[in-house]
Amino acid sequence: MPAPRATPMATVFIPPALRDLTSGATTVLIDAPTVRALVEELDRKYPGVRDRLCEGAYFRPGQTVAVDDVAFTNRVAMYQEVGPDSEVHFIAAIAGGAAGASRH
Repeated sequence: MPAPRATPMATVFIPPALRDLTSGATTVLIDAPTVRALVEELDRKYPGVRDRLCEGAYFRPGQTVAVDDVAFTNRVAMYQEVGPDSEVHFIAAIAGGAAGASRH
């Protein structure tokens, strides 16, 4: 009898700022139908992830999530579908630049 086929799961790429919560893992597999469910499952497996990514029910300002190369921000991000073969990236805004700097 053949072995049962494993359920495909989304690949979540863990940014450096969260790797202390995942014991250094750079990617994890998560089965979730939406970004919101994916964040909740990540937090169940790796407590503290949600607090670092979210403020209340939505992503923190400046936090972006990319699902299969399409980037979403804040409120709309949580409702995006995640497929069983999706790739998910969490991207934090990078602050910088000088006040009053001019472009040449």
